[in-house]
Amino acid sequence: MTSTIELPSSAPGFQVRHLDVQGALRDSVAALIAVEVDGTGPIPLAIAPHESLMLSVQFGRGADPIEEKGEHGSNTSLTGIRHWTGTFNGAGDCVSLFALLTPLGSVQLLDSQPLDSLPRIRAPVAALLDRGLTRELESRIALADGLDAKLGSFAGWLEARATDRRRQSTAALRAGRAAMRLRAEPNLGVDEIAAEQHVSRRQLERDFRRWIGTSPRHFAQVARVQHVSRLARTGAPLAHIAADVGFADQAHMSRVVREMTGLTPLHFVRSQRTPLASGFRVATGGGTVYL
Repeated sequence: MTSTIELPSSAPGFQVRHLDVQGALRDSVAALIAVEVDGTGPIPLAIAPHESLMLSVQFGRGADPIEEKGEHGSNTSLTGIRHWTGTFNGAGDCVSLFALLTPLGSVQLLDSQPLDSLPRIRAPVAALLDRGLTRELESRIALADGLDAKLGSFAGWLEARATDRRRQSTAALRAGRAAMRLRAEPNLGVDEIAAEQHVSRRQLERDFRRWIGTSPRHFAQVARVQHVSRLARTGAPLAHIAADVGFADQAHMSRVVREMTGLTPLHFVRSQRTPLASGFRVATGGGTVYL
């Protein structure tokens, strides 16, 4: 059973929806968001490092929404684990849907495709999967009437792929499982994670690079930073949060957060400049994706 939540909008022209992730998608998808922007750009946006891979589909708002943004099948893209906060100016006047894929979900939904040679930002999913699959997804979403229905169509496509048993790479699944452990417990050492997966540390690092697109160390740091954001939502003092998530002290936490986001921890956890930022904050249980 899923429910759609309309989030309050503090800026004109934004509609944001968040779909609760339940059932078969829980291990594969961390959050589902849809946003419609009816104004024209540029819209200044910033996106912080987070421990999910972002699968996005974007359309225009005119009579031919798919072709307005690109060739049919090419409007679906993947953004990998970021190293630092990126800023850009959105064009506006569009409908965008986002699925934050867990590391294991990205392996399974993308059929164990290597990510090490792909662009980190907005890589075309048609380069990973058959273009017929992305054409089908884009058609399903474009034909759905309204944001809620579009988000439901997106979730249905993801769930069908998550429950369809296809052959997967053993090494890719191993990397996905290891990343899931670090996502939940970033304090765990890489040697400990490697031992759990019955491989050497060096082999695990190679697996991460190939199938997750980053190193275990960087992934753990990103997970720590996102844990800071979620725990801060509970009202816990920053000094206590630093100890809980594995930083040596509050100064160490501040240095890492500033290196990755350009913000102090206090500004990072309070940053909600746009309805999109607020939507992701709710959908991820307090995580900070957009700033």
